[in-house]
Amino acid sequence: MINKKKEEINFDHLDETIRKFVPSGFRIRDKEHRFSEMIDFDSVRAPFTLQRAQKSIGTLGGGNHFVELNEDDKGNVYIVIHSGSRNLGKQVAEYYQNFAYEQLINVKSIKEEIIERLTKEGRQQEIHEALRGIKKPVIRKELAYLEGQGFKDYMNDMKIAQKYAELNRKAMIDEIVTKIDWKVTDQFTTIHNYIDMDNMILRKGAISAQKDERVIIPINMRDGSIIAFGKGNPDWNFSGPHGAGRIMSRKKAKEVLNLEDFQNTMTEVWTTSVAESTLDEAPMVYKPMEEIIENTKETIDIKHIIKPLYNFKAN
Repeated sequence: MINKKKEEINFDHLDETIRKFVPSGFRIRDKEHRFSEMIDFDSVRAPFTLQRAQKSIGTLGGGNHFVELNEDDKGNVYIVIHSGSRNLGKQVAEYYQNFAYEQLINVKSIKEEIIERLTKEGRQQEIHEALRGIKKPVIRKELAYLEGQGFKDYMNDMKIAQKYAELNRKAMIDEIVTKIDWKVTDQFTTIHNYIDMDNMILRKGAISAQKDERVIIPINMRDGSIIAFGKGNPDWNFSGPHGAGRIMSRKKAKEVLNLEDFQNTMTEVWTTSVAESTLDEAPMVYKPMEEIIENTKETIDIKHIIKPLYNFKAN
């Protein structure tokens, strides 16, 4: 939440500021944001591009990532930012997915373990037969999993990537409010597609919704977001939905939607991001808010529905 009302906001200036000081899509900063110093890059165990990671703190991704100004029913104005761990998270994810698969299909290490074990047990005569019985495991790469030290390394890097993602969002807010001379009066973070390290819950397409935990659930760029408090329902793994969810693929949206309809449905929101390139993010590609409200009664108590005043997406 910021210390301004809708009438006090110069949306042209806001848009110019974001386009100038918040790189989006594949772009990165020319200089590191000061928050970069708060990340222990030396402790990341997966290979990654250090300089790009350092200069990506304070940058917005593409696709469904966004910067918005929203207003609640009391006239309070919120800055809402959706972005993640950028290329650092991508590199970490790809490294460990590949590593897990390679470890699982590595028959050589399995043979070495059998030879070592049977030798220690004085059963050398059984080694030949045991090795003949080994078959290369059949596993889909996307279902490969980590064990032992690989798992520990992954959890270490995930913790760093998740902190990185949070600081990335805060850095963007810092850039915007500093350049425009606004003040943040209240702030909270809701994350999805992550590992809850405290409770060891992996949430994909979900957020934490512990008892009385404040959360935000974005719906679409026309209808805004839900601000709510979690119910801490164990039947739902103390979780809630991370957003509305798509009902139309990006490819399908480009095929069946047209720019004029997109423009017409966004007339109440100040934006320069309604374009052919963002057609796959039109409000019509997401489930309606009413459906989300109806299906979250057991997981959250809704406090506000905040409506967009301004929206920016990479375009």
